[in-house]
Amino acid sequence: MMLQQLNTVIPAYRFSGVFLLLVMLVGCGSHALKEPVEGEDLARVNELTGDILFDLLAGEFAGLNGQLDEATRYYLRAAETTNDPQVVARATHIALFAKKYDTVLELCKRWRLVSDDLLSISRIETIALLHTGKTAQAVEAIESVIIENDQVVKASIGWLSHILKKEASDDMAVKVLNTLDEKHPDQAYLLLLLARYEAGEKNYPRAMAVIERVIQLAPDISDAYLIKAQMLSATGRDVEAVAAVEMAVEKRPDDNNLRLQYARMLVQLKRYDEAWMEFKHLEQATPDNNSLLLSLGLLSIETGKIELAKEYLQKLIDAGAGDSQAHYYLGRIQQSQNEVMPAIANYERVLGGDYMVDARIRSAGLYAKTGRVDDALAKLKQLMSHSQNNSDQIRVYLAQGTLLSEARRDREALEIYNRAIKGAPENTDLLYARALTAEKLDMLDVTESDLRTVLNVDPDNANALNALGYTLADRTDRLVEAKEYILKAATLLPDDPAILDSLGWVYFRLGEYQSALKWLHKAFAQLEDAEIAAHLGETLWQTGKLDDAKKIWNRGLELQADNPVLLDTMKRYQYKQ
Repeated sequence: MMLQQLNTVIPAYRFSGVFLLLVMLVGCGSHALKEPVEGEDLARVNELTGDILFDLLAGEFAGLNGQLDEATRYYLRAAETTNDPQVVARATHIALFAKKYDTVLELCKRWRLVSDDLLSISRIETIALLHTGKTAQAVEAIESVIIENDQVVKASIGWLSHILKKEASDDMAVKVLNTLDEKHPDQAYLLLLLARYEAGEKNYPRAMAVIERVIQLAPDISDAYLIKAQMLSATGRDVEAVAAVEMAVEKRPDDNNLRLQYARMLVQLKRYDEAWMEFKHLEQATPDNNSLLLSLGLLSIETGKIELAKEYLQKLIDAGAGDSQAHYYLGRIQQSQNEVMPAIANYERVLGGDYMVDARIRSAGLYAKTGRVDDALAKLKQLMSHSQNNSDQIRVYLAQGTLLSEARRDREALEIYNRAIKGAPENTDLLYARALTAEKLDMLDVTESDLRTVLNVDPDNANALNALGYTLADRTDRLVEAKEYILKAATLLPDDPAILDSLGWVYFRLGEYQSALKWLHKAFAQLEDAEIAAHLGETLWQTGKLDDAKKIWNRGLELQADNPVLLDTMKRYQYKQ
């Protein structure tokens, strides 16, 4: 409603315009206007004519109907013909709300004639001058509010900061503050505000010079060190930034929010031992701080204190905080420790936020590992119906396809990917996943087509290069072409065991067994995997190292007894354990 809007601007008048007029009528009567006489008390010269009452009433009703231009016009006319300071003040505020800044400046002159509330007048005048771009006059108005005995009144800096943020452009704010600095140099709190604005405009050299002046003038102002730290961090000087915050902590050792910021910066720099000490200090100072428990839990994970992390996260949950992040990370720990049902329970309690989709996908994966594949798929289907974000839906499609592939239900997985790709035909993750599934179904034309599409979009996609190269090496005679793809993948990810395995395998298919052994041994050393064991064992067998081949195959069976590549290889060589 319009009345509510007006009253937010003019808090002194929390009643309707009609009530305002009644108050005036009862208090003053409706007599002829008297001109103010020098030395006379202006508060007594407050007599209203019928014309003034009409303008006030019309202005109020115009405001109530949202006609701000009309309201301003009526109130301006009333203010010009009365000496009542309340009427002039209300007229000025209404003009300000209507954004009639030239009118505001005109009314401020009138207001000075009928009122001695110069501080209020200067504050309103400042806003109008900032909006009309009159920097010099704005500075003069601001000076009348914040300067006393040629010193900045510290309590007024909050007002100045608010006015500049709300009413001035950043460029205008910087001009005003620089002008104030020229006229009133070495005012620490004024310089602090100037440094904030210069930093906000990314004028870091200028801002740094200003903040150094603040530190020199008033070394106990801890905010100066914080601003300095923010600038250092923004320019990539993180170590110096932390040192600046550390200095601020020394100035305000009991400021827990400041200490928390310091601790988090230490974590970012991976200075975990120092961060741990700060977090423990905060834990003693604020034992009921739930966000602190979460920070301690996450830091414990980062530093490998897994059991301690579980304690902190469980303590946070037991406190009834219901923190989804705590449930998520506790579930991650339990999953890594093969505590399947507790992990599922925690994942299911992640009810929203950035971790919800991943938590539900992980929960479904754990259901599938217990043999409840259809239950897992049902959960993913339910998650899909609640996912509005397109990227989240793609993640769910990929999770569905992965579960089906792991259950060797490749035809169903292919159908899932086909459905997903209709909605996102250029999504490289979906195309890559369909390519691998199609290869299992002997649909090599689909595999090659999808992988080439991925490479058209992302020529340096090492996984796609490797998959295409391996498929050609394993399933075709295009070995030279296969080798080129795999070598390019190896230059991008030189230590990836899957790529090293492909490199070894293409050399095997080319008959270059010594080169094959070199890369396959390296791959198996980095990742003991059943399929790599199949390839390494076959190469060893072909070079006459039968005992070594058997030993590697046996190790592969220990890793994954039902691996189809390993079982097929052993069958071809008629080897049984």
